Amino acid sequence: MTSPFAHPVLVADIGGTNCRLSLVSAQGAQHEPLARISTGVHPTPEAALEAVLSTLVQRPRSAILAVAGPLDGREAQLTNANWHFDGPRLAKALGLEQGLLVNDFEALAASLAVLREADLTTLVPGQPEPEGLRLVLGPGTGFGAAALLMRGERGVLVPTEAGHIGIGPEDPTEHKLWSALAAEQPRVTVEGLLSGDGLLRFHRAVAKQSGMLEADVSAADVTTLALDGDPAALMAVICFWRLLARVAGDLALAFKATGGVYIAGGIVPRLLPLADLATIQAVFHGKPPMEDLAKRFALHVITTHDAAEQGLAAIAAAPARFGLDDPTRLWFA
Repeated sequence: MTSPFAHPVLVADIGGTNCRLSLVSAQGAQHEPLARISTGVHPTPEAALEAVLSTLVQRPRSAILAVAGPLDGREAQLTNANWHFDGPRLAKALGLEQGLLVNDFEALAASLAVLREADLTTLVPGQPEPEGLRLVLGPGTGFGAAALLMRGERGVLVPTEAGHIGIGPEDPTEHKLWSALAAEQPRVTVEGLLSGDGLLRFHRAVAKQSGMLEADVSAADVTTLALDGDPAALMAVICFWRLLARVAGDLALAFKATGGVYIAGGIVPRLLPLADLATIQAVFHGKPPMEDLAKRFALHVITTHDAAEQGLAAIAAAPARFGLDDPTRLWFA
């Protein structure tokens, strides 16, 4: 397959908190990291990208940008930040010939075609099918999910807004905590609980339920405290893991993800030392009356930090491989 993108290609994984930029110098080449910047430092994506591109000897000719938010053809809006993306406007502002906007989890789904075993940690083995649908999901600033279905050398990416699905309590501990978890949210969603803010909500709810003084901490602090054995933080992480396994199993059923489920994002790899594999497997597969199907699903954690960039580089090499040679989505200066 021949790539329609003129190289070098700028690839960027743009989330609500951070933006990672890399360069793919030639078709099929590995991405070369350029910079990691805070999303909130610059008022617009054009200003943020130009701050990096202005330092390069050779500027990119094309761009593929993965955006943490819903897409509308050649436009996108970050869900958890105020950046708006307009492809043709970006091309003119940055001197690009062409480009493509994708959802950030589309990029992660594309990475499933190229990730190595060394990039993964398996939590639940399952019985994966070689050409079964693969699902990637995960908590970060928000919660995302997307699917990859391959048939031979061609496939299709299916982005979703699964993070905004409503959710309720299921096990006894969740029932005890739910009023505190729901108190500060107009609607309890997957993203509201399975995200950095969600981990903090679990920590506050556990502290309230236990009559403890709530500490002023960040999500990263909760992880560190849990690893150090702090009771409230440890219980918050246990609840987080259990809910993540439940949601991952539910979404696996929704998509019939017989190719496997992959957890992405920066939060979960740090929580791996606190993963109770027996509980995770029981919750992930405990889907009556569909246990026989659910037991076929495998669950993995993507542990490499550059999965999205690997996916974007794979798209740059052959967008038709993923059904992204779509003229309604490609944009030009």
